[in-house]
Amino acid sequence: MRRFCSADVFLFGALSMALSCTGSIMDSSGEPSGGGGSGVTPPGSGGSGPSKPADPNAAGPLPLQRLTNAEYNNTVHDLLGDNTQPASQFASDRLTTFEFRRAGDVAVQDATLFRTAAETLAAAAAPKLVNGMLLPCDPTTGEDACAQKFITTFGQRAFRRPLTTDETTRLTTFYSNARTSLKLSFTDAAGLLIEGMLQAPQFLYHWEAAPADPLIHDGQVVRLGGYQVASRLSYFIWGSMPDDDLLAAAAAGQLDTAAGVQTAAHRLLADQKAKTTVSRFFTDWMALDGLADRTKDPTAYPNYTAAVQQAMLDETTSFVQNVGFGGDGRLATFLGAPYSFVNNTLASYYGVQVSGATPQKTDLNPAQRAGFLTQGSFLAMTGSPDGSNPVLRGKAVYTKVLCNVLPPPPNNVPAPKPASAGGTTRQRFEEHDQNTCAKACHAQMDPIGFAFENYDGIGQYRTMDNGLPVDATGALLLDGSMQSFNDAVGLTGRLAKSNDVRICFAGEWSRFALTRADTAADAASLQATAKAFATDSASLQDLMAAIATMRSFRFRSLSPGEMP
Repeated sequence: MRRFCSADVFLFGALSMALSCTGSIMDSSGEPSGGGGSGVTPPGSGGSGPSKPADPNAAGPLPLQRLTNAEYNNTVHDLLGDNTQPASQFASDRLTTFEFRRAGDVAVQDATLFRTAAETLAAAAAPKLVNGMLLPCDPTTGEDACAQKFITTFGQRAFRRPLTTDETTRLTTFYSNARTSLKLSFTDAAGLLIEGMLQAPQFLYHWEAAPADPLIHDGQVVRLGGYQVASRLSYFIWGSMPDDDLLAAAAAGQLDTAAGVQTAAHRLLADQKAKTTVSRFFTDWMALDGLADRTKDPTAYPNYTAAVQQAMLDETTSFVQNVGFGGDGRLATFLGAPYSFVNNTLASYYGVQVSGATPQKTDLNPAQRAGFLTQGSFLAMTGSPDGSNPVLRGKAVYTKVLCNVLPPPPNNVPAPKPASAGGTTRQRFEEHDQNTCAKACHAQMDPIGFAFENYDGIGQYRTMDNGLPVDATGALLLDGSMQSFNDAVGLTGRLAKSNDVRICFAGEWSRFALTRADTAADAASLQATAKAFATDSASLQDLMAAIATMRSFRFRSLSPGEMP
């Protein structure tokens, strides 16, 4: 973080004040981009247990991180009732060093955008101040007293915790100066308070423990305060700020135990906002947000339009939300469901009859489709502009579904032959893979990717490729043994029953919740979440509740210089 808006530092203190109540500031540039961090052996590498005995009392770090763009938009919606999504104008929070969205450094231009957004939001909130929607009191009965109450109540919601005495004093002085020096009306001064709070680090960053709160040490870790747990829980499950009930639970000490956190987690999971988090996970995990930039050859795919792309994304969103919250939530269903949610734009794509623009639950050919890995969004995202691509598809399964790590590719790997050279895509890639410089990586990825050869570059089912029959058979190392498959449906069936995949999926959700790669100190936490998701009957909601109660979610390691 290079700098904040100068007004923020003046009003609310330097960023260093946050270090007393959070873990270490972690530079995102050094983290691996995939799963299988240093704490747990990657599932597909020959074992799924810890590389060394896991310390059940340990917990990983708590980096100081800014709200993501989606979190910012959701927060101002819940705080102010604003639907303009101002963070859409902010810099991208899609980093190459981590697979899930996480805000990066703040540049001067970013600070300017934050200020502009705060000014615009405060101006739009003015009518809600006049009609009392945002005010907890009637200013006509005493403006200064009402302002004080507004600072306390609105400030707690904006900062996701009670204000400290120093913060209350600064905001009160800010309000008084607005009334006396600037000669502003009560409403305009209250609007200026909103504008100031929206630019404060306390609003923009995840550091919800009040700086004055004493640290509660538990050996070599710190137990997070109730308000910080409330905020972590809310942003994990809802992608937004805590509601009043969650803040009240924090105040009552109900989030100081794993049982209390689990109770709160189940309440949040019952809310509609949790469904958006599930689709956000899958979108980030499989990089589906990049689909719009995956251009296709219009000669090869003349019917592949922006409308088709959007319909594919809507399909996956509807599918994962329904499985997670309307269905059984089982991994086997995510990976093997013979149905999806299709609208009239995709009807011909899947060879079904559907009317209407809204995605509808539709049975598909079970010999051709099984789960999200056989949906158009994943297949188009991992396809080439003019055909299939076993490398990209195999890599996605190898690194994201199995959490394996590939070595950096060498610089001298030649490209496969084009389709004009003759032969199927598989034949050309198998020939390519015989290159000595290609064997290390491609021998791991491509055999998995060949399972998807029944799908062209945009995921349409086919039995012929370049005038020859498709061969989608193969085998992969899974759960310590080589397992064969005949096609993608067979592959997803193997994956759905795999313990390796379960461990990886639980780990990916844990990294998503922690918004960082796992460390050795997280090993026991990851083992606990994997155990909670170990059976076929375990649901996604079971996993999310287990993550909310794991040690690394409720505790953090000591920062440099902190004393136990």
